[in-house]
Amino acid sequence: MQVNRMPSPQYLIAHACFDCRKSFKVAPRPDPVAVCPSCGGTIYEMGRSFKVPPAKDLEQWAKVQALFAAGFRFFSYRSTSGPSLPDRLADVDAFIGDNPAHPLRVAAPNNSFKPNR
Repeated sequence: MQVNRMPSPQYLIAHACFDCRKSFKVAPRPDPVAVCPSCGGTIYEMGRSFKVPPAKDLEQWAKVQALFAAGFRFFSYRSTSGPSLPDRLADVDAFIGDNPAHPLRVAAPNNSFKPNR
């Protein structure tokens, strides 16, 4: 007897555009970089737990960009241990220096994403 299975729903992952400060939910794909549907720039895979700051909150966007540049991604804390990500931009440099093996630091650092401060 053949059983018809419903396809499982595809989950979406938050991506962010640092140029226009917007976030989009995108289906998983092999390349973590895609084109921003708003400005045509690049959107980057942030993780399923990414909470987008308001577009006008330049300090929070700079914080997010600095963490992304250091290799941090925004996944659930339920399955990881380690200190929480910093709330303020002023705390990011110390946090990055103090947590070289943080469980949410899953990518190699990329200084081309570092925000201008």
